[in-house]
Amino acid sequence: MIEYGLKLDFPTMNNEAEYEALIIGLGMARAMKDKNLKICGDSRLVVSQVTGEFEAKDDTMAKYLRVVKGILTQFNEWYQEHVPREENTTEDALSQFASSEIENYPRSIYFQVLKTPTIHVINLIAPVGVTCYWIDPIKTHLKSGWLPDDAQEACKLSVRALRYSLIEGLLYKRSFFIPYLKCLRPLEAEEALKEAHQGIYGQHLGGRALAHKITQLGFYWPTMLADAKDFVKKYDRC
Repeated sequence: MIEYGLKLDFPTMNNEAEYEALIIGLGMARAMKDKNLKICGDSRLVVSQVTGEFEAKDDTMAKYLRVVKGILTQFNEWYQEHVPREENTTEDALSQFASSEIENYPRSIYFQVLKTPTIHVINLIAPVGVTCYWIDPIKTHLKSGWLPDDAQEACKLSVRALRYSLIEGLLYKRSFFIPYLKCLRPLEAEEALKEAHQGIYGQHLGGRALAHKITQLGFYWPTMLADAKDFVKKYDRC
């Protein structure tokens, strides 16, 4: 069993927190290549919305539900059941850890801090540009199964695409500790560098720290570390 603590470092309601935990859990299951899921949750509202028993009328809940539904399409089978909080002792213990200091965490528990709601991260930067970039061949392959005519290139693309997922038409890179990182095109990446750098400017942090912050915000592109280092050097000269 993998124990995973999630701390939300932003104001949120209980049901929104339930959705955040569900999205992280689904991402972990997908990263471990699970195909059949049993999902347990103690929020009757969230469970009923995901199963289709209740409609998500609130705009925020509807956005969370769309993200969850998009991820669930990548599993062969799944079902979800409601578990009363008083019976969910494991989750209750982890929630107590999440409200304590990071230093108090047992080494056996994985820990993640979310600074931004998932639904905001997904929509933080709007898609721009129509030029073909590294994202496009992967998206096309995942969407339609397309492969290049060259056998070697086709093999490379097939292997590379295993690390990515399509959610509502957007490409995400899968990782273990932050299961889904939104893939950015060059102009989007430039905006992400500016957004992230505003929070650390003046602290004399290097390019690696800037790249790490971008990852924490939920973004990815292949040259992120090199671009972050160049970005910091440029501002150091100013």
